[in-house]
Amino acid sequence: MTPQRFYSKWPVTQEILAAVCSRSISTVQCWFSRGRSYRRPQPADLRHLALMDFVLEHFEEIPPELINLLCFPNQEP
Repeated sequence: MTPQRFYSKWPVTQEILAAVCSRSISTVQCWFSRGRSYRRPQPADLRHLALMDFVLEHFEEIPPELINLLCFPNQEP
């Protein structure tokens, strides 16, 4: 999912997009720039946004154990 599509679909900030994709805010700003400052998101960024879109769309249907694995991977069970 493109950053522009995710941004228009969900009420998020560019800071949140940066956190979802593990990128700097300046990198995310380049995704929304025009001209020479534009930078294309990497395939991994598009995948992170698509996964987050899925999680947000189906949050209530996803078992809590899976949410914990996806959202809190460093916590012990």
